[in-house]
Amino acid sequence: MADPNPTTNYQQDDGFGVGNTQIAAYMFAGLAMMLNIRLSYSAAPYALLRFKLPENLFSVFVRTTSSALELWCIPSMLMGNIMEQVYNQTQNTIGPHADELKNKATQIQSKAGELKTNAGTQSISELGPTNLTDLESNKHPQGGLQNKAGELQRKADSLYNQSQSLENAASPGSTLSVLNELAGQLKTAAKNDPTDGLHKAANDLAQATQTGKPADGHAYNVMTKFDKVETQYNLLMKAAGDNGLTGHPNVTEVVKAYHSVKNTYYQMLITYRIQKKAEEFYGAATQLKTQAKSAGDSTPETPLGKLQKAANTQMDQLVQNANNLQRIALGTESDSNIVNKYLLVADAYNALAAIPEFTAAEGVTQVTQVKDKFGPLKKSYENVLKLRVQELAKKAQALHDNADTLPSAVNELREQANDLRDAASKSDNSSGLAQKAEGLVGAIKTTGDTNGTKAGEVITQFNEVVQQRYETLANKTEYKQKLAAADENVQNVETAYNNLKTLYEKILNFTKLEKKAGELENAANQLSNNPGKVNEVITNYQKVVDSYNALGDSKPIVQAQFINLQKEYSKAIYKYKFHFLTIPSMITNWLNFLTFVILLIVFVTGGENGHVTGYYWIMAASGFVFGINMVLVYAIDYRYLPFYMAGENSFPMVTSLILYFATSIFGNRRKYNSDYVVVVIDVSIAILIAFVASVLWTVAFHDYRATMSSDLTPKWPELISPVAMVIVGMGLVYSIYPGIAPGMIVPFYLIDKIEMVLLVATAFPPVIIAILRKYAPDWSPQTNFVPSLGGFGGWTKYTGPPWEGSATVYAWIWHFFDILIPLQISLAVIFIYSLHYRDSSISRSIVNQPKMSTFLTIVFYMCHEILLALGFPGMVGNNGAGGAVLLPVQYVGALLMVFLAFYSIGYITEYKKHDPSEWPTEGMTKWNAMCYWLKMASKITNKNFKQLFTTDLHRNQVLCIKRKYNVVVCIMNICGIY
Repeated sequence: MADPNPTTNYQQDDGFGVGNTQIAAYMFAGLAMMLNIRLSYSAAPYALLRFKLPENLFSVFVRTTSSALELWCIPSMLMGNIMEQVYNQTQNTIGPHADELKNKATQIQSKAGELKTNAGTQSISELGPTNLTDLESNKHPQGGLQNKAGELQRKADSLYNQSQSLENAASPGSTLSVLNELAGQLKTAAKNDPTDGLHKAANDLAQATQTGKPADGHAYNVMTKFDKVETQYNLLMKAAGDNGLTGHPNVTEVVKAYHSVKNTYYQMLITYRIQKKAEEFYGAATQLKTQAKSAGDSTPETPLGKLQKAANTQMDQLVQNANNLQRIALGTESDSNIVNKYLLVADAYNALAAIPEFTAAEGVTQVTQVKDKFGPLKKSYENVLKLRVQELAKKAQALHDNADTLPSAVNELREQANDLRDAASKSDNSSGLAQKAEGLVGAIKTTGDTNGTKAGEVITQFNEVVQQRYETLANKTEYKQKLAAADENVQNVETAYNNLKTLYEKILNFTKLEKKAGELENAANQLSNNPGKVNEVITNYQKVVDSYNALGDSKPIVQAQFINLQKEYSKAIYKYKFHFLTIPSMITNWLNFLTFVILLIVFVTGGENGHVTGYYWIMAASGFVFGINMVLVYAIDYRYLPFYMAGENSFPMVTSLILYFATSIFGNRRKYNSDYVVVVIDVSIAILIAFVASVLWTVAFHDYRATMSSDLTPKWPELISPVAMVIVGMGLVYSIYPGIAPGMIVPFYLIDKIEMVLLVATAFPPVIIAILRKYAPDWSPQTNFVPSLGGFGGWTKYTGPPWEGSATVYAWIWHFFDILIPLQISLAVIFIYSLHYRDSSISRSIVNQPKMSTFLTIVFYMCHEILLALGFPGMVGNNGAGGAVLLPVQYVGALLMVFLAFYSIGYITEYKKHDPSEWPTEGMTKWNAMCYWLKMASKITNKNFKQLFTTDLHRNQVLCIKRKYNVVVCIMNICGIY
């Protein structure tokens, strides 16, 4: 049954790669959003003087503006998280997508029609006739072989032409250049008149049919030449797949031509080909049996000797069955007999291959030959549609027989078992699947099923009758209980149905695709006038995708039409996310730009004293915009997070360069109003960068389908590590840096040097991760998307995607960085401990010790940078993207970061009030001392919070300095200075 989830099989742009425009948009978004933080810190001294505030208010002014910015990002981040959660909980329901699917119904109908037409063309070829296209028992050709050989000749000529076109297009310097030589080799294999090639071999066979002589030599030559064509085609397609060229029009035409040749080839010489391949396999199996028997008593024991002891019976059975298959009668053997004899060989081979000693002996020549000869035999059977359909009838009859015995064993299932039995086979009125399959075989053996009528009956019978009746039976409680209890009768039904279903899914694939695309076309046509057809459009689209995926290496034939259909459907599905998250993200990016414009206006107006309160509240507003913007940017497309973080961490270097050049040019206060000009330059450049970021974001995502993350199942416990990295890396950093380390443990003259080191060093972790994500995604902490896993590889050992060569990736290496989590926590504890226990050896080796204090401070901050650079992509790589894990963890980290930073200010303020000779916690227990510091820090933090909600910042700042002045005077009087 098709998945009713509308986002299933949604396809985003750029596959699972990355687009350069989107990379630039994310990098500039990261840079632009950090500019307000830069203005609240680096430009603060100049803004302070612009607003005529005393210079000794610098720290208070910086703390007030930056705290407001950080505080107001918290509620807006919560808003963004709520939006993301609402979206995640509703995106998989039909309602939000109904209107857009209706708007796109015409386009979906059109593209489905194009896919149906192309698939129908291939279906006609797939269902072509096989009547009298083999050899008789005397090796003379049957009556229809001449025409079939002529058809093969014409199709080989078409393959030659298409290969030549590809060879010409694959000129040096073109994207197809890697296919030039292989295309030429395929061209030669298809046609190399007058001496060689499939074209000549087919022509010779067609001519031989008129001589009245045996044609087995010419038939065998056709087989040999086709095998060569197949080999060259497989080499070409492997190169095309490795280089992402399977969808190129020239390659697609070659694929179509080859499969047309293949269809015709497997519609002729069917019995003769199986007989010859069986002869070769029988010879290899006999040789293996003989050599294994000879090695049975050898000393020391050889791999063949071990195989003889472990699998003598299996080898005897394999040789016997292969002998029976090679003896099939040309011209008279029934399809049913061929199927039965081949299946006995396949079962015997699989039984032998399952024995460990057979695997252990794979390097032995005789074992290798058996494996090499079974492959062509298997292809000679499985590529013949009429034999596969005959096998389907056989398996349907087996389901009938097993379902027929079930009622007598489990009376409660009588009705459902009888329904399934009759659906599988009911000979009295030819309504069973077995009878419909036999009807299709009969059509193929005569004139072919060129209009697909018989194939359509088989497909309908299985999908709408057999499958539904099986599901009705399998959903019964009694059936589930018996199956769990290993009841033999129920297990037989289950096995028979699964065998039938497995075979059904391998055949008639183009016919299925044509049928499903037609159903989608009809549903989309009706949707324009009947909104109730939305669910039908969704389910039919999912069925089309399932049918397309079943094509295997034939996909390129209809790839272009399928991609066009998928694109139109995905556009309709993405509109919900576009309206709910993408457009708001564009708005918040432009609001970020607008806040800088308003900030500049507020700064330059207001006369001599300026609008310091307005400046303060615009900074607070920019914090609000920053918070929701950051969440929405994260939510749009998680694939680009490493690039966002690279842009975000480049802001210290970029803004420091801006400040350096601004002060170098306009720093002379005798010539310029430097305090005014520097801030104007800062804000103006911030406006420019924010404008570029907004434009890039709008251009990059206005017509771009981003990812859906709801289908990713979080990988636990792998996610624990990146989650802890983000929470610790975000939450702890500003409780220590810069107030405690370096502020209180590093000699003052080294603080600027630490900042300069970090200015450069902090850019490296995210930039390295971004480069890995771009050029070596398998080995980045985000890892690569692997379709077979249904998500990203994760921080474990996994096999990379096919387009990366399916290499083994040891992504568990990223867990080595887990050590940074306890390291950062330990350093924070050590710093605080050193402040309170000045006489300890730890404190004496750190506090005011230039080398050690500097080193530990840098290590602490770099732990923060590395943990975040790894943690966010790591959550994506372990399928934690979207609202399930990533954004809530980000919010928790932000809460800890902001509130611990506030608490740190309160703690430092209280700590600096006291003289070491009159320490307030002297004589207290450690627990009581800790409670004291927490209590006093809380009081000051609460007070600081209240000061953030001011309507007159200038008055508050002046009152603050007056209070500080009175305290200083009081201390001086006590000390006898006055």
